[in-house]
Amino acid sequence: MSNLDLRFLRSFLANPRRVGAAFPSSQVLAGRITDSIDFARARVIVELGPGAGAFTRQLAQRADPACRVIALELDTALAAYVAARYPRVEVVNAAAQRLPQVLAERGIGTVDAVVSGLPFANFSAEQQAAVVGAVRTVLRPGGAFVSYSFVHAQVLPTSRRFRRSLRDRFGRFDIRPVLFNAPPALVYRCVA
Repeated sequence: MSNLDLRFLRSFLANPRRVGAAFPSSQVLAGRITDSIDFARARVIVELGPGAGAFTRQLAQRADPACRVIALELDTALAAYVAARYPRVEVVNAAAQRLPQVLAERGIGTVDAVVSGLPFANFSAEQQAAVVGAVRTVLRPGGAFVSYSFVHAQVLPTSRRFRRSLRDRFGRFDIRPVLFNAPPALVYRCVA
């Protein structure tokens, strides 16, 4: 097990409802999440809950040099890890619900894309609504919000509520399976 896997596992064991998974996302899942972004046109991309940085790595590598990449991570140790590993990314130790305020502090009104590694199936209705509302507030028309959920979580009422929320709040919503992840996942892609 690598140091990264151990660090991620420690964060998960300390707070499993907030971290949501015992191991980082696969590169296959990270690729599927980030493939939904128009990197040629994006000028601001936000990541919510970068965790160990599986999606962050793709964003840092693929974003245009003129594009700002901002990541909000609540876990202090994971935020420090991602900031040290990906200096191109502005890592902010803050809750996802604070997204509009974090952007306003940086003089940013709207963003082109938001990707999320947050465990929405573990969130209360209020937490889900607050995060989705924050994303919807800052996403430009035509911008993408991309998240995922584990296949085994689909039976949970919280997971079903999250999918309904996305269908209700966005103009377009599609689901794509990613079987090469532990555990298998479904990618949710929404367009404002």
